[in-house]
Amino acid sequence: MTARKSPFTALAVLLSALLACNVPGGQVSNQQPDLAGTITAQAQALALQETPNVVLPPPPGATATFTNTPPATETPTMTLTLTPSVPMVSVSQDTNCRTGPAKIYDYVGALLIGETAEVVGKNTSEGYWIIKNPDSSGTCWLWGYYATVSGNTANLPEYDVPATPTPGIPNPPKNLEVTKVCVPIVPGVTYQLTAILQWQEQATNEDGYKVYRDGALIASLPPDTVTHSDLFPAAPAGLVFTYGVESFNSTGASARKTITTFCP
Repeated sequence: MTARKSPFTALAVLLSALLACNVPGGQVSNQQPDLAGTITAQAQALALQETPNVVLPPPPGATATFTNTPPATETPTMTLTLTPSVPMVSVSQDTNCRTGPAKIYDYVGALLIGETAEVVGKNTSEGYWIIKNPDSSGTCWLWGYYATVSGNTANLPEYDVPATPTPGIPNPPKNLEVTKVCVPIVPGVTYQLTAILQWQEQATNEDGYKVYRDGALIASLPPDTVTHSDLFPAAPAGLVFTYGVESFNSTGASARKTITTFCP
């Protein structure tokens, strides 16, 4: 087995050789060798041979350079929610559109479920939106009760309520019918008559309906009414009763629709 040399033995041999080389011809040199640096370097080299996994520090005078690489930064994902610049309106129930904020104003169109229209103004006090007429050119007033508006409405102009128009005479009712119920008081002589009137409305600007029996006014009804019951306590057998119904407003009354009935 070959004996392993001590690193200190090798170091002594190296020092002797270095001293001999620096004194040529037996003369003493005035230049002193850098023994400390040489020893340090050699000792480090020998130590590296003994422990190859050792990482040497930089030699004297050297400057260590470190590269600082910052960790990768993820770019955040931005989700944009766009608000329509033009306000739009839809309705949950079909809604009429008029020239002003009431039934006395002319009907000019309607916004139906599933349709949308552009909003161009508002009247906050009456609760109306002014929209582009979905059925024609120009604008109209839409009641806001069933309306849903999307978009920015803050800059919409406030509209003044237009002057109240003079309404035309309303259309008369149509398909007037009567159902009679005759209860005998004296059979064949007198009856208690109940006349149930029904009709369909055609008017859109009526203030109400008036009901007549034999030309005499017997009832004044609110708008959109389509039925009325009249009780005549003692109707002679075979006596004919004529009932009439008309719509009316501040301008006047429509043509009167009539129908007759009798007991039994």
